[in-house]
Amino acid sequence: MSRSSTTEVVILRNGRIGEIHKSVWMLSPDLGLISAVAHGAYSQKGKLRGVTNPFSFGRCYLYTDPVKQSVKITDLAVHDFFPGLRENVAKFYTASLWAELVLRTFGGGGESGTLFSLLIESLRALDAATGFEPVTVQFLWRYLAVSGLQPDLDECTVCGAPLSRARAWDASHGGFLCESCAQTGDRDRLNPGAAAYLRHSGALSLSSSLDIRLDAASMTNAKRVLYRIVQDVAETPLNSLRIGGGIL
Repeated sequence: MSRSSTTEVVILRNGRIGEIHKSVWMLSPDLGLISAVAHGAYSQKGKLRGVTNPFSFGRCYLYTDPVKQSVKITDLAVHDFFPGLRENVAKFYTASLWAELVLRTFGGGGESGTLFSLLIESLRALDAATGFEPVTVQFLWRYLAVSGLQPDLDECTVCGAPLSRARAWDASHGGFLCESCAQTGDRDRLNPGAAAYLRHSGALSLSSSLDIRLDAASMTNAKRVLYRIVQDVAETPLNSLRIGGGIL
């Protein structure tokens, strides 16, 4: 078996190893989540210094050492750096949220190819967008579908009653409740406009969904409820939302 391999990747997170080496977490369409070392990536003259930063997308060349059970990056040919993400704080935190969610949920539960395509298409859309809310709502809603965790918008997850008014999210059942079943507890509610938007736009391509207009209050409502849902799915608060709370 060859120790050398290549795969398309998008960088999700960096860490420091010693003074000059970098740990790199990446998502690949065929290998899923990959943890590798970029030797010398923090040195001034390291060839991997600039290309292994978060959200770099390209073809990665890997070497696997079966004895040390380690993977190292030997080269990375970048297709896109998504420069717009670094020029806008809200966009950067949005992309960071997506990356953290992918890592916390171990790459969406195995659908790495579909998730990789969704992430790259969403990063491109975010890079070019004037705002961030519609793109992040679409990414999070579609991420839930890829992961097999997208809640039903039409029936109460407890009693099966039709959902026609505000839908109350319930983490213990992993779905929305009708008003009768949600009488107790402080719950996040998805308003009818936001629900209709998610139902309709989710059936379209990402690019087509971003052409749909939604009032600001409903878009914000959809975003906030989805933030709650993905944190429940990840089974932990997400640092990106905690740190960027005033921005996102």
